[in-house]
Amino acid sequence: MREVVARYEHDGRAWVVQILDPDIATFGLTLRSAKRYARELVKTYAEVDDLAAAGIELVDDIVLPANVEAEIDQLAEMRREAEVLRHDVAIETRRATQQLRRAGFSTRDVGEILGISSARVAQIEREVPAV
Repeated sequence: MREVVARYEHDGRAWVVQILDPDIATFGLTLRSAKRYARELVKTYAEVDDLAAAGIELVDDIVLPANVEAEIDQLAEMRREAEVLRHDVAIETRRATQQLRRAGFSTRDVGEILGISSARVAQIEREVPAV
């Protein structure tokens, strides 16, 4: 697979896209449209209908101001941590639900104790056991 890098920079009005090799460029008013136009441009230049089928992978390199980029990186790390925590909370909720139900508590009481709906408790019980 051949990588083709597309560098996106905002000039205050639009996203300017510079394809590094081959040396071609386009732009878009939004980042989404700029990405779409970049892919269309590379397909046209390479005279192909499908980049992946032609063995071409377009790599997006979005250039942001340094202070913004650091904050975006921090946000991305926080999102990764939150996803891990969501996963862990779901597993522990399943375990607690199973333990409370085995202890004889009703579906409604389990929901009240765990701060979830009784419908969610019932849904958890129908899922594949986590414990």
